[in-house]
Amino acid sequence: FEYQLSSEGHEVALPLAVEYGFTDRLEFLIEPVAYTAIRPKVGPRATGGGDLEATLTYLVRRETPGIPAIALAGEVKFPTTGNKLIGTGKTDFAGYLIGSKRFGRLDTHADIGYTIVGQPAGLQLKNIFNFALGWELGLGQASELYGELLANTAAAAGSETSGTPAPGTTTPEAPTGEVVGSLGIGRYVVPSVRFSFGVSVDNSGAVLLRPGITVRRP
Repeated sequence: FEYQLSSEGHEVALPLAVEYGFTDRLEFLIEPVAYTAIRPKVGPRATGGGDLEATLTYLVRRETPGIPAIALAGEVKFPTTGNKLIGTGKTDFAGYLIGSKRFGRLDTHADIGYTIVGQPAGLQLKNIFNFALGWELGLGQASELYGELLANTAAAAGSETSGTPAPGTTTPEAPTGEVVGSLGIGRYVVPSVRFSFGVSVDNSGAVLLRPGITVRRP
């Protein structure tokens, strides 16, 4: 569950993720958004399901004492929402190079990505570079702290708005350049069920609260 609050209003979303490992090197991730509600202080509101993302990740090289693990990922965003306040209505394609290294109880991750952005009618959006740093610190057998620093370049000039765009300008959903920092804690209540709670803040001052549940099946 996600609740985001900013000076422009608030948003609520219910993102889901299902991940399946075909082998110990190849996994598939599908991420639908079951519900989204955008509630700006000024301008039209939106309610409905969000877009769907599907990602295939392959472990190219296993980690060794001196070299991090290396993986490649390909992602497709399918425009499953018809509301332009929630999605652009076009398909996006992204590729990622991922590195991971463990130092005792600390897992570290870094990736760089490039997104080919679908072009809505009447708009000219730029492709996006994505960057991420992440870590997970084990606290005993059942708990962990985690954090992320995410950034992306802008698809269009100007900022996201909640109103109807003027002709030739960006849609509300089209992302601008953004930097997001996150911090959270997770705990396994039983070996297969993990509860977590995270807080994110972006460079515009928006605050995102994210409680979550992870269920692992053998």
